[in-house]
Amino acid sequence: MYKYKNILLAADLIPEDDDPVAERALAIAKAKDAKLSIVHAVEYVYTYGVPPEPVDISTWQQELEKSAKGKLKALGEKLNVPDDRLHLPLGSAKDLILETAKKMKADLIVVGRHSRHGLSRLLLGSTASSILHHAECDVLAVKVGNHE
Repeated sequence: MYKYKNILLAADLIPEDDDPVAERALAIAKAKDAKLSIVHAVEYVYTYGVPPEPVDISTWQQELEKSAKGKLKALGEKLNVPDDRLHLPLGSAKDLILETAKKMKADLIVVGRHSRHGLSRLLLGSTASSILHHAECDVLAVKVGNHE
């Protein structure tokens, strides 16, 4: 069986979605004596459709980043992942997860797979699908939740 050395957990930072994915990633890391890292990409705040009144979008973005940083740190502590293996890039999740995996030479990405259909899938796209199709390493897509 393949010996994984560097495992990357792609986290949503939503406990009910992350818990089954994190459990699987942690179990594999322990079984393989591998390093576990966590990534969560903070998407940019988009203003399409926002009323034309003056709005300070930078404040929203800063709050989003601050919240994500706290949640990522808490998840890292829960999984005993040191701060230097917690990644919080800013931008497109699917691109930045793949970029982080490449930089850290991950040989496995563990990501949640949601059951979204119709308009929500069209609008949100599929991060897991993109990772599955473009990763240079193995990918484990763990089914989470029931978001139909």
